[in-house]
Amino acid sequence: MATSTLYSKEGVSVIVDGESQVLTLALDRGECRIHPESIQLLSEALEVVEKAPHPKALVIIGTGKFFCNGVDVDWMAKQGDSSSMIQSFWCFLARLLVLDCHTVCALNGHAFGAGLFIALSCDWRLMRTQQGFVCFPELNLGMRLSVGFAELSKAKLSPAALRTGVLTGQRFNSAEALKFGLIDLECPLEELHSRACELAAARLPTAMRLLNFNAKAFQQMKIELYTDAYRALTTGRIVIDQDPPSTKMHPRRKRTRPIGAPPEAPIGSWPAARL
Repeated sequence: MATSTLYSKEGVSVIVDGESQVLTLALDRGECRIHPESIQLLSEALEVVEKAPHPKALVIIGTGKFFCNGVDVDWMAKQGDSSSMIQSFWCFLARLLVLDCHTVCALNGHAFGAGLFIALSCDWRLMRTQQGFVCFPELNLGMRLSVGFAELSKAKLSPAALRTGVLTGQRFNSAEALKFGLIDLECPLEELHSRACELAAARLPTAMRLLNFNAKAFQQMKIELYTDAYRALTTGRIVIDQDPPSTKMHPRRKRTRPIGAPPEAPIGSWPAARL
């Protein structure tokens, strides 16, 4: 099986199988926490995938104990305002969400927070058995979910999975993740990459014997399926967290705005997204 390396930089690589035309975006960065440097690497790698000719399909996989251990909270704590970093990550997720080919995420290990959102941005998800968890860690960290991540999760998961995952912070092993629909398949680690590539190859237009595959139409189809998630990830704005606005009305004033609207924000000018 002849393979070619299309991109390789600081633990992120893109390799193409010359026979099947399946591309593999591999992450070999330890815990692979998300911060500006890792987002830049992921964006560069995804650009290589975007420019690759059709037919193609993509597999994303990590190495070792972690697929991606979420955002770098230590980096965020030092920065104070991390809104630009989150928005750049949203942009990456939006591009992955509507990529003009089928995408498969192979979870080799823990996928917490941002790692889970990368997986949810893909069309299909596999997870190794025996070890590794996926979870929404925001409840445990005292963080809000934010509209971009919330809409992405709502686009891909059932209400039951959202209620359990987001509101309890449960860590799902592969069997539980399969039960709740977070993943589509589970398999032993030694089979993970090959099974993911098989699934990706089976979704190539030639393998599906499509009469007239149009990459632009396929991408538009994804935008139409995931409209709210795509809009939130591409146009949502992030503001610094602040105390929730009071919902109490002054006894001598008429109600001139919806309950909960910030006093300084007139109707129609509410932030599109809040982190």
